[in-house]
Amino acid sequence: MVIKVGDHVKRCYSNEDGREIREQIKPLLLGGREVTVSFEGFDSVTSSFVNSAFIELLSSLDFGEIKERLDFADSNRQINRTIKRRFSFEVNERIDA
Repeated sequence: MVIKVGDHVKRCYSNEDGREIREQIKPLLLGGREVTVSFEGFDSVTSSFVNSAFIELLSSLDFGEIKERLDFADSNRQINRTIKRRFSFEVNERIDA
Protein backbone atom coordinates (compact mmCIF):
# COMPACT_ATOMS: atom_id res chain seq x y z
CA MET A 1 0.00 0.00 0.00
CA VAL A 2 1.23 3.50 -0.82
CA ILE A 3 0.75 6.30 1.69
CA LYS A 4 1.21 9.72 0.09
CA VAL A 5 2.46 12.10 2.75
CA GLY A 6 0.84 15.06 0.98
CA ASP A 7 -2.60 13.48 1.35
CA HIS A 8 -2.30 13.75 5.14
CA VAL A 9 -0.05 16.69 6.02
CA LYS A 10 0.96 19.99 4.45
CA ARG A 11 4.57 19.74 5.64
CA CYS A 12 7.03 17.30 7.20
CA TYR A 13 8.09 19.55 10.03
CA SER A 14 6.55 18.85 13.42
CA ASN A 15 5.91 15.94 15.75
CA GLU A 16 2.22 16.38 14.99
CA ASP A 17 2.88 16.01 11.25
CA GLY A 18 4.87 12.86 11.93
CA ARG A 19 2.26 11.46 14.27
CA GLU A 20 -0.36 11.79 11.53
CA ILE A 21 1.77 9.74 9.15
CA ARG A 22 2.53 7.14 11.83
CA GLU A 23 -1.20 6.74 12.45
CA GLN A 24 -1.61 5.91 8.76
CA ILE A 25 1.19 3.36 8.51
CA LYS A 26 1.35 1.68 11.92
CA PRO A 27 -1.88 -0.38 11.67
CA LEU A 28 -0.84 -1.60 8.24
CA LEU A 29 2.61 -2.68 9.42
CA LEU A 30 1.16 -4.34 12.52
CA GLY A 31 -1.19 -6.22 10.21
CA GLY A 32 1.79 -7.58 8.28
CA ARG A 33 1.29 -5.39 5.21
CA GLU A 34 4.04 -3.73 3.21
CA VAL A 35 3.88 0.06 3.13
CA THR A 36 5.54 2.56 0.81
CA VAL A 37 5.62 6.15 2.02
CA SER A 38 5.69 8.61 -0.89
CA PHE A 39 7.28 12.01 -0.34
CA GLU A 40 6.08 13.35 -3.68
CA GLY A 41 6.07 17.14 -3.53
CA PHE A 42 8.34 17.37 -0.49
CA ASP A 43 12.03 18.16 -0.53
CA SER A 44 12.90 17.96 3.17
CA VAL A 45 11.91 16.50 6.52
CA THR A 46 12.93 17.37 10.07
CA SER A 47 14.23 15.03 12.74
CA SER A 48 11.08 15.75 14.75
CA PHE A 49 8.92 14.55 11.88
CA VAL A 50 11.03 11.41 11.35
CA ASN A 51 11.05 10.62 15.07
CA SER A 52 7.27 10.79 15.32
CA ALA A 53 6.48 9.17 11.98
CA PHE A 54 9.00 6.33 11.90
CA ILE A 55 11.23 6.01 14.98
CA GLU A 56 8.22 5.66 17.27
CA LEU A 57 7.37 2.48 15.36
CA LEU A 58 10.28 0.81 17.19
CA SER A 59 8.09 0.67 20.31
CA SER A 60 5.71 -1.71 18.50
CA LEU A 61 7.85 -3.44 15.87
CA ASP A 62 11.44 -4.55 15.76
CA PHE A 63 13.78 -2.91 13.29
CA GLY A 64 13.92 -6.01 11.08
CA GLU A 65 10.16 -5.94 10.57
CA ILE A 66 10.21 -2.24 9.81
CA LYS A 67 13.10 -2.59 7.38
CA GLU A 68 11.41 -5.49 5.64
CA ARG A 69 7.98 -3.90 5.22
CA LEU A 70 8.51 -0.13 5.10
CA ASP A 71 9.80 1.53 1.95
CA PHE A 72 10.13 5.11 0.76
CA ALA A 73 9.44 6.59 -2.67
CA ASP A 74 9.75 9.99 -4.31
CA SER A 75 12.36 11.01 -1.77
CA ASN A 76 15.70 12.72 -2.16
CA ARG A 77 19.13 12.57 -0.56
CA GLN A 78 18.18 14.85 2.37
CA ILE A 79 15.08 12.84 3.23
CA ASN A 80 16.87 9.51 2.88
CA ARG A 81 19.84 10.68 4.93
CA THR A 82 17.67 12.01 7.76
CA ILE A 83 15.63 8.80 8.01
CA LYS A 84 18.73 6.60 7.85
CA ARG A 85 20.63 8.62 10.46
CA ARG A 86 17.73 8.59 12.92
CA PHE A 87 17.16 4.84 12.56
CA SER A 88 20.88 4.09 12.82
CA PHE A 89 21.18 6.17 15.98
CA GLU A 90 18.10 4.68 17.64
CA VAL A 91 18.85 1.08 16.75
CA ASN A 92 22.43 1.42 18.01
CA GLU A 93 21.23 3.09 21.22
CA ARG A 94 18.78 0.25 21.88
CA ILE A 95 21.47 -2.36 21.26
CA ASP A 96 23.83 -0.64 23.71
CA ALA A 97 21.11 -0.25 26.35
